Amino acid sequence: MKKIISLGAVLAPSLAFAAGTSQTVFGVVAIINQILAILIPVLITLAVVYFIWGVIQYTVSGDEEKKKNARGMIINGLIGLFVIIAFWGIIKVVTNTFGVTGEQLDVSQIPCIPNAQTGVTCAGQ
Repeated sequence: MKKIISLGAVLAPSLAFAAGTSQTVFGVVAIINQILAILIPVLITLAVVYFIWGVIQYTVSGDEEKKKNARGMIINGLIGLFVIIAFWGIIKVVTNTFGVTGEQLDVSQIPCIPNAQTGVTCAGQ
């Protein structure tokens, strides 16, 4: 479970930059959001299956060593579920706070300071 989460943390940014769309920070966040929309339910499913497999192993095994290993699987499955859901929640809070969706950025929620020297103009002003 730890290897899967680590792999996702390493691959997500590299996949986002390789996508070839908008290279702004909000574009990258939107691409990561799209990837996570697919990846997180898969990870949750794997963690639940791992947890249930640990429960089955704990119930079926008669040996104390096997029960200890199954207990570790149950605990790791629960920790994995917690980490995945917490990560998903943090991403949702950040994307909702800044108005980032999978397709476009809601620029009306971002403060703007016009600067004539650099050519920055604000849409609402």
